[in-house]
Amino acid sequence: MPPLNLYEIGIDDEFGKSAVATEFGPLASTPLKRQVEYTPDIYTLFGVCGAAGCALTHTLVIPLDVVKTRMQTNPGEYDNIVDGALSIVRDEGPMALALGAQATIAGYLWYGLSVYPSYTFFKTFIGKTLLSPEIAMVHVNDVALVSGALAAVIASLLLTPLEAARIRTVADPDTYRSLGLFGTLGVIANENPSNGLKTLYAGLPSLLTRQVIFGSVKFLAFERASETILTSFPVLRDAVWTSLGVSLVAGGFAGVLSSVVSQPADSVLTYVARQSEGEGNFGFIEGCTMMVEKEGAGSLFRGLGSRCVWAGSIIAGQFLLYDVFRSLIGISGDDLSQVFEVVIQG
Repeated sequence: MPPLNLYEIGIDDEFGKSAVATEFGPLASTPLKRQVEYTPDIYTLFGVCGAAGCALTHTLVIPLDVVKTRMQTNPGEYDNIVDGALSIVRDEGPMALALGAQATIAGYLWYGLSVYPSYTFFKTFIGKTLLSPEIAMVHVNDVALVSGALAAVIASLLLTPLEAARIRTVADPDTYRSLGLFGTLGVIANENPSNGLKTLYAGLPSLLTRQVIFGSVKFLAFERASETILTSFPVLRDAVWTSLGVSLVAGGFAGVLSSVVSQPADSVLTYVARQSEGEGNFGFIEGCTMMVEKEGAGSLFRGLGSRCVWAGSIIAGQFLLYDVFRSLIGISGDDLSQVFEVVIQG
């Protein structure tokens, strides 16, 4: 076997990097990697990490969520977020800022448990099974949007009744606070005996619209923002804390952008859920039309500022904690990659 000469050459004067060169060309500066196959155990751990991250972040911003909902259900009563919070505390006491906590925690435990593994599953299935690698690479944004939308549909199936209970409790605490989560769900379900449990899903069309838009844009925006930051500042990959900082910033951007595009659906959802007649399901278009006719087109964007602050905070926290928990239990991106090394023997 002929001898193989290895020597170091400079390949990037701007950054001062060097590479080991051979007669066949320079060796790669980074190892060759591939993603391991995801098993049910890994998807389960994704769900656990998502549930913990979502529940913690939504718990921390319950007061902001209360103010946001009150601004939507009581238009014109508060000047801004701060005025709303101070007015609620003054009129109803500090505990009023924790209204709907049971429904919020239960709802977003389920949301995180379902949406994160579902997104990963659909993205992997579409990108590797339904599409060829070449097509998947060209349509990477489309794959992310479709995967986020499908994951949001699954999450919405149980989130809908819990969100209805939360909105009722926040909007009318005198009636629903003492009933607790299950009592509130029971009252809503029995409002119209002919509809039964369907009443709990009166807001499903609006919530589906909101969650599909929000969820698909959230994942896409987070991934593209992360890629842009890491491409511009590759040194941020080198340490765990800087990588987590990227997740925090990209998550905040994704949350704000998702809030803006899904705000009309969120307003319609709140409008439908606060109705007490139990008349059955409203489609998004029907609910939107009713809301505009009664309250004007501006009502579709009522509370947008507070929702941007709210969503930017929780989505940043969600992705940060999701990555923290994945690192702690050994299922981060590096943990789920196989590294290939080429050994040359003389």
